[in-house]
Amino acid sequence: MIMFRFESIVMCTCRCFFFLFVMSFVTDGKDKPVTSLDKKDFQVLEDGKRQTISDFEEHKGVQIKQAKLPPMPPDVYTNFPPIKATDSVNVLLLDALNTQVSDQSYVRSQLTRYLTTVQPGTRLAVFVLTSRLRMIQAVTTDSSVLLAALGDKQLGADSQQSLLLLPPTESDSDQEQNVELTRNLAGETQLAIEAMTHRAFGQVKLLQTDSRIEITLRAMQQLARYLVGIPGRKNVIWFSSSFPISIFPNLISPEAFDAGRQYEEEMRKTASLLTAAQVAIYPIAAEGLVSDALYEANGMKVGQTRASQMNQDLSDTRDRNSNYFSMEVLAENTGGKAFYNTNGLKDALARAISYGSHYYTLTYTPTDKKMDGKYRRIQVKLSEGRYKLAYRRGYYADNAQNAKAKKEQPVSDPLLPLMKRGLPDFSQIVYKIRIVPSSSTIAPEAARAGDNTELKGPFTRYGVDFAVAVEDLELETTPDGLYTGNIEVMLVAYDRDGNALNLIVRKPEISLKRQTYAAAQTTGVQLHYDIDVPKDALIKGEVCLRAGIYDLRSTKAGTLEIPLQAAIAVTAK
Repeated sequence: MIMFRFESIVMCTCRCFFFLFVMSFVTDGKDKPVTSLDKKDFQVLEDGKRQTISDFEEHKGVQIKQAKLPPMPPDVYTNFPPIKATDSVNVLLLDALNTQVSDQSYVRSQLTRYLTTVQPGTRLAVFVLTSRLRMIQAVTTDSSVLLAALGDKQLGADSQQSLLLLPPTESDSDQEQNVELTRNLAGETQLAIEAMTHRAFGQVKLLQTDSRIEITLRAMQQLARYLVGIPGRKNVIWFSSSFPISIFPNLISPEAFDAGRQYEEEMRKTASLLTAAQVAIYPIAAEGLVSDALYEANGMKVGQTRASQMNQDLSDTRDRNSNYFSMEVLAENTGGKAFYNTNGLKDALARAISYGSHYYTLTYTPTDKKMDGKYRRIQVKLSEGRYKLAYRRGYYADNAQNAKAKKEQPVSDPLLPLMKRGLPDFSQIVYKIRIVPSSSTIAPEAARAGDNTELKGPFTRYGVDFAVAVEDLELETTPDGLYTGNIEVMLVAYDRDGNALNLIVRKPEISLKRQTYAAAQTTGVQLHYDIDVPKDALIKGEVCLRAGIYDLRSTKAGTLEIPLQAAIAVTAK
């Protein structure tokens, strides 16, 4: 049995949804942080009704403290987040999915310049978004580690062409074909037909945009799940050439999701996860300072007319302004700030980190107790002074019961997207895990441990024991005194190329008697599974086991990725 208790560490889970945090940074007319404000200087309104501020705290960039975990046996691991924060953590999100290669190179050069002069004690992590989200470097204050991660091509931080974003040459060609089509539709039928053949390319472009939106939303959900395990404010500094969707409702429009109705459910889910993780987004346009090509001497191609060039420039301007609007909505709704058309991304990054480290936390309990799933607008005001305020503009009054009632369409396994190799570990559900390879020989004809029925031997069988924090599970009490819950447990063994070798998917029902529940508060909920891994893959090396637990009621998740070589080495000693 694995004992769950961590000595000298207090784990506190707030289960009251109505206990809301509003984090706001305040700047003066010179865009400098305003400090030393008091609780009485602020007013908080929800849907126009004034709320009572219960707690108030000013943050001035205090360095985050690292929690020291007590020693554990060498074959035991945990996804407990060791970072104890009273202030902000900064996440650099390098978006290769929505960014041209040339802009990616510019971003990396600017980041390198910033990291050589970064203020000591600044907490930074680096993620890259391609076809999936990957963590390049976990939270650290060591700038040399961050610089090494950015320069390591094996980690995937180098510039790379997006498979779903049109290169500029193809985009220009598509624009020219559209102009040709418009010019010839009136009478030159043959030319019009030839131009029409290119319209199918536009449909492909729409499909590519849809894919980019879906991948981007999924990545933001995964990032939020990772960050929710870190206390305090999280500043996601998002470098991209294109922000395909705003995620949050457009409060200017009477229709909350008028620009992306087909993604409404995923947008709501993403917004709720970002809210729960206390994430502020700072979008930074990767292209930096943008000039007007219409007035550049080399802006026109040979044989191109001024009218056609003007049409293309107007289209580019419209797309760019639309992109800037999405950035503003993202920043405004999360309490961040957008940076675009700026000469020097290094300076924009420094300003974003400065804003995110000087802020006020306001806590209140909404007077409206209804959990109706509606979007509620938050407004923060200052009683005196002409200052600018940035804060989260609202939240969804969702709960698990409303989510369970929506069963019109079957949904895919919610844990599966969190189980890909290389994703960060999530800690909404905290647990310990022991991995021990079997010392006995498994007969070739023996039944396989795992759901891969085509697994070929010889193989090594691993015993996996879980001790899950019972406080992180949403359990209901039955009339006869049982504590019941529904979870999903998943184990996936990956080879060094990221191919799944074997997996286990189980949905055990939790049913604890009163005495067992009391014991579980110390030892955790105990689970055991066996899984087989081919020996040839272990010999080649770089095999890992990813473990995941998902609470089907609360939708919380916890994951952990463990190199199996470490377990082998432990057993050999």
